[in-house]
Amino acid sequence: MNRQDALNTLWKRLFIIFVLLLLLSLLAVSKAEGYTIPSIVFIAGNIGGYVGFHRQLSSLSDDELVGLCSSWFGVLLPSFIGGILAGLLYILFLSGVVQGELFPLIVSDENCRFTENNFYKIFCQHAAGYASYAKLLFWSFVAGFNQNYVVDLIDNIKGGKKAGE
Repeated sequence: MNRQDALNTLWKRLFIIFVLLLLLSLLAVSKAEGYTIPSIVFIAGNIGGYVGFHRQLSSLSDDELVGLCSSWFGVLLPSFIGGILAGLLYILFLSGVVQGELFPLIVSDENCRFTENNFYKIFCQHAAGYASYAKLLFWSFVAGFNQNYVVDLIDNIKGGKKAGE
């Protein structure tokens, strides 16, 4: 298999993954009751991971491209990790550890069906207005697209710095 054949195979697989992500996002929005925001954050991170992986294909060697063609897992994993990192970033927004003008403001839902202060209340949150929703989607995408961003952010937090400082 030559480089062009490998790229064609990978592009087809990435297109299938992208279509599935879009369908999954539509399903998540239509079916989720109270869990919409975490679902959308995860999907936006997945899409960011997909786009970031797609951009990196041109920098891979011929052997690396051919190796990726033999594994669906190798193509799916960067996208999935992007969703996980977007979820982690969302948790940092919820906790207030990451805050500032560039980041979304997350507030509690008034109509949460969980009345007790337990873990499930974490799902009863939303962005405070359209600008915060846009920021949340943007940063979720960035978390998947540039996966080092969230890892570097965690390293900064471990060092005692808040994001935005």
